[in-house]
Amino acid sequence: MSSVRAFLQRWLGGDDEAHASHEAHASHEAHAPHEAHARHEAHEIRSGGSSDPPLQDASRTVSQQEALERALAAVRADADVLVGPWTGEVGFELLYWIPFLGWLAEQGPGGRRMVVVSRGGTAPWYQHLTSRYVDILDLMSPEEFRAQTVGKKKQYDARRPFDREVLRKVRERFRLTDGPVVHPSAMFRLFAALWRKQAALDLVESFSVFRRLTTLPDTELPPGLPANYVVAKFYFSKAFPDTQNNRAFVAETLRCIGRRAPVALLSTSVQLDEHSDFEARTNSGLFVVDSHAVPQKNLELQTRLIAGAKGFIGTYGGFSYLAPFYGVSSLSFFSRRNGFESHHLDLANRVFDRLLPGGFFALDRHDAHLVEAAIMGLTPDPVTKR
Repeated sequence: MSSVRAFLQRWLGGDDEAHASHEAHASHEAHAPHEAHARHEAHEIRSGGSSDPPLQDASRTVSQQEALERALAAVRADADVLVGPWTGEVGFELLYWIPFLGWLAEQGPGGRRMVVVSRGGTAPWYQHLTSRYVDILDLMSPEEFRAQTVGKKKQYDARRPFDREVLRKVRERFRLTDGPVVHPSAMFRLFAALWRKQAALDLVESFSVFRRLTTLPDTELPPGLPANYVVAKFYFSKAFPDTQNNRAFVAETLRCIGRRAPVALLSTSVQLDEHSDFEARTNSGLFVVDSHAVPQKNLELQTRLIAGAKGFIGTYGGFSYLAPFYGVSSLSFFSRRNGFESHHLDLANRVFDRLLPGGFFALDRHDAHLVEAAIMGLTPDPVTKR
């Protein structure tokens, strides 16, 4: 419990000095020598000499090799490179796709000429790569987007008609010729061995650059929200399903934190995937922020509030990754261990141990009594009259 207490003390206390002391360390660790390791891994992909268990189907090895070679060919041409369109989950975008693009950007001149295509206002996540960003929700309504992308979220097929149509519209907007494209399928196929449990995390790290995301300027806060706020993002998912016990846990957790610090609860009526947000009403210590007003800025608004917070608490998943990428401590919960693949959490722990040591904590809700004890221990005792 001591580690949880220490984490919460820094999290709730907003230990800026501790954050500052990690900046140089994070910068050094995030730019470890990837190139030699990547050359070694690329050779293993081509030769089949990896120490990982061999793929059952030889065609998977070919697919993996071709995915890497196509992506490298795209950035080695000195031309504008279309990147995307990304239509999948926040967690995969933050933990796999963007770090992969970071590595790819270092492999050729086209890496400096990326035009990123994503959805919901994620331009800030790509600022270290490019200033050229196109939002899919500027091209269609949220309802049309959801209808076209329902089903499997992993984009293994670059020939999907929806993706091709989006890229056609982007080319028209930027007056681009039929130049190179880096489609998410390149990343999904390259890392498929990990997700099939046929490779180790080193595969991902060999073709990724993990770093803090670009610092954002101060943003105007919603009316009434104090500056020293904690941000909360609770939603229901396979890892944290919509049950009476989970709802009661979230409500009690928000009340408990709200006694210590103001809480900005992020919510949105724009539903782009199968997840649904926990809903509550603004009350003493709790400020509900709905980011639905401008759908194509939905994730940008949530990002700015997370980046400016003293800490993050919420459901384990994509948003729990976003916070530490901005140097904000993250405490998240799941209730079903079989609701997610353990290698995602293993990679997150490895990455954030370097970028924000001690700043990422994902716990089973059933172990929440440890957190409750720590929080209650930090809550000031009522003033007694003598």
